Order: sequence, then C-alpha cells, then structure tokens
Amino acid sequence: MTKVRVQTQRSTISRMASSSSSISLGCLLALIALLAQARAAEHSVFTHKNASSVLGQLVTSSTLVWESYDPKDAAQLQYAVEGGKYVTEDEHYPIYVCRVPIDGIQVSGHTEKILQRHVCLAAHYKHGKYDNFDVLMNKGHLGKVGWRHWRKFDAGVPVGAIRIGDDSYIGRHRAPGQPNNEGIATHWGADFNLGHLDPVGLGKIRVIESQREKYYDDGEVLVETEPFRYELRDIKLDRLRTETQENLTELVTRKLENLEDKYSTVETILSYSFDYNQYWGSHEGVARGLPTKIFEKDVSVPAEIYWALKHTERKSENKAVHTKLWPGTAINVTLRGVYVTLEAPYSGKLFAFYYGSDESVSRKISAEVRKSYLKEVKLEFSPVYFIENGTIVPTTTTTTTTSTSTTTHATTTSTNEPTPINEPPLVHMKDQGVQHSGPDTLEKTLHDSPSSNEVNSHEAPENMSSNPGKDVALAGFGGNAAGSISTAGSAFLTLLLTVFMSL
Repeated sequence: MTKVRVQTQRSTISRMASSSSSISLGCLLALIALLAQARAAEHSVFTHKNASSVLGQLVTSSTLVWESYDPKDAAQLQYAVEGGKYVTEDEHYPIYVCRVPIDGIQVSGHTEKILQRHVCLAAHYKHGKYDNFDVLMNKGHLGKVGWRHWRKFDAGVPVGAIRIGDDSYIGRHRAPGQPNNEGIATHWGADFNLGHLDPVGLGKIRVIESQREKYYDDGEVLVETEPFRYELRDIKLDRLRTETQENLTELVTRKLENLEDKYSTVETILSYSFDYNQYWGSHEGVARGLPTKIFEKDVSVPAEIYWALKHTERKSENKAVHTKLWPGTAINVTLRGVYVTLEAPYSGKLFAFYYGSDESVSRKISAEVRKSYLKEVKLEFSPVYFIENGTIVPTTTTTTTTSTSTTTHATTTSTNEPTPINEPPLVHMKDQGVQHSGPDTLEKTLHDSPSSNEVNSHEAPENMSSNPGKDVALAGFGGNAAGSISTAGSAFLTLLLTVFMSL
C-alpha cells in the first residue's frame, strides 16, 4: 500500500511539473513574439537617400535624407525641413515636407497634426491623409535648404532643386486668403500648398487647392545649396582615450671612409623619406571628399585635406654628417627615428562655406583622428675600423718597456707610454633644409585636452538664427532608441531562455 501511494504521489508531481513546463513554454513563446514585434517596429524605421539636380545631372545629396516618420520619437520633427506654417485661431505650428508612395510613384506633400501625431497630406488628386510617410531631414546642419522663387520664364530647373517622383521637383504655392468680416484677406490652415514643379515645356507648379488640382506659372522650388569647402577649428583631443604606438625605425645608413694618406675630415649627406599620414574621420551629414583646412593649435599654415579621406604626404629630410678619420679607416653612421601612430577621439567646430555667400555655417562635431609621423631622429655610429680587413681600430695602444739595473743598493724601473694611434671619433650632425620630423602638434597639446570630448550633436549652428525666416529651412540629427530597446530585449530573452532550460 505504501509503495502504491508513493508512485501515485510521484505521478502527481510529474504531472504538475509537466503542466508548469507547458505554462512556462507558453509564456516564453508569447514573450518572444512580443519582443519580435517590438524589434520589427523599431527596425521598420529606415532612411532613403535623396537626389538633387546639379547642372542637369542627378547627384546624391550629402546632407538631406528621407526618414520614415516615427510617432514615438517626439524629437524627430524638430530636425525636419519646413514647408510653411499652419495657422488657426487655436494653433500655430510648422508644417514639414513629406512624401508618400501612391500607385508606385512618390508624391510630395506637407504634414498636419492630428491630436499628438502627424499625418502627410499628399498633393494628389486623391488628396488623402497618410499615417505612414517619409519626412525630409537635414542630417548635418551644414546643408542650406531654402525656397527659391520660380516662374515659367526662368531657364529650366534651378540648380540644387530636390527631386520627387520620376521627373518632378518639390515646389509650393502660397494658399489664397479669404476676406473676413472686415474685408481683410486672411487664411486659416497651411499658408502654402506643397506640390511639385513639372518641368515639361516652360514648366508649371502643380498643387492641390480646395480639393482640386491647380497649376501655376510661378511659385517656389525647394533648393539645396551644398558647401564647396570646410574648415575645422577649435580642436580638442580626448586625452584619456588617446592611444599611441611607437616603432623604432632605421631611416638610412652610410659609410664614411678616409681614402687619403693623411688624417682629415670626411663628410656626407644622409637623405631619407617618410610618410606623414592624417585622417580626421567622418561625420553624418558632412560631404565626403570636400577640400578641408585643418587649423591646429600653434600651427601657422593649416593642413589641407579632403574630408573623410586619408591624406598622405611623402616628406624628405637631409642631415649633414662629418668626422675626422685616420688614413685607411672608416666608420658606419646610421639614422634612426621613432615612427608614431596616434589615434584619439576629438571634438571641434566645422565651418561650411558656400558659393555666392560670404557667411559660413558652423556646428560642433565629434570624430576620431589618426596620424602617423616621425620624431626623435638620432645618429648612431660604429667603432672605427680598417678598410682593408674590417678589424676594429684600437682607440688606445700602450707599450711598456722595463729595464733593470742591479747594484748592491738599488733597483731602477722605467716605463714608456707612446701616444695612442687613434682617438675616439667625434661625429657631428647638422640639419640641412626644412625639417618635417618631430612631435606632432596634437601630441604637444595633449595636456590641454579635456577629460571628455562629448559634444551635443543637436546643437544648431551658432551663426544661424534659432528662428529662421521663410527662405531657410533648418534641420539636424534625429534620435532613435531602437538600439537600446533591441539590446534590452535580447538580454531579457536570454534570461528567459536560461530560466526555461533550468526547469
């Protein structure tokens, strides 16, 4: 009887464990599904490159992108390109340039607020309001984006016009006002209707107005002006995260020999070359390959590079070396130097310059610099040796002769020490011409660097108004928590799997 009861109890425990495992497995699968959905929603936000028109050819913009609208990101639209203002008795807020795919073609439009989120009002005969759309973003604060007046008698499409669809460009036309009770024309709603410039023939601006398509012979076209050069100033290294590697390198070796028949001076010129490399990193929204001047501390002439590309210079130096040697002797001289590779995060202020404008746009950036250079060039030389057989010339030769006279009273000893046949050599070195080696300017300024180079990447350019006029649309960087949420979800999922496997 006891044995039967024990088996029954074990069976009950087994069923309870099986039931518990099933419940745990069900909960685990449900949580996995929820986490997968959360990650999918975060990863569904993506960025498309935009193209602008330059001299009749399409080129990829280095500062503008189309970014999928994320209603969960409250800070996203503060970096979007403005298309106008939305004004009512109760509200006054900016509207932004957006686009939606309709029947396989991208259609431009502008955003409107509905409660706490935005929708895209497409410039299409269907005139729908769309929840899923892209917003035009200026990712670097270094691209000038503005609305340029256009009329049909202008010569073609403006340089820098932003393309939308197959063969049209983003445009707008001011919305007509309606007279109020006092006879003054007023307007409630968006102050501009966004549409596109159709370049066929002389061209027309096409918009949706009062639920109908309308064409105008004039209006405004959205144009991007890209910089033609940069300047990097106010450079500060992150001293705590700076890394340097030093390698002792043989630069050149030469033999000095005296082939004459008298003690005389011999000399030579030691020439060598080395690579001076510098790479100042890259940054989102900064055009790759543009000419850039680097203004480092205590450097009178700025370095000139191409942004985001490695810059290499082959530098040469000459050293004059001379010494005095006895006839038939020689000495080997060698130059060695320390070749340094320095890598460090840095912060600085990048200035962008534009054609046709005396003003520049600046913003703080953070990137990583990498430099390779030569320093501490020193002379080494061998002992003096005979040219004929290569044996070392003694630097000191002593001959001792002893003579002894014996008497009943005293003993006398004498020693003769002739002059050495060779003295230790004195080798002199002197710089010839311009010298490029030595500690780099970044290495010299390490003690001035702050302990951290964190820069607020959302900071707007200093010389641009925080409330720009209608002719300038500013934007910048957008934040995204996808990475942190995905990481947290992965860690939580790993923990659940561990618990489940232990059951």
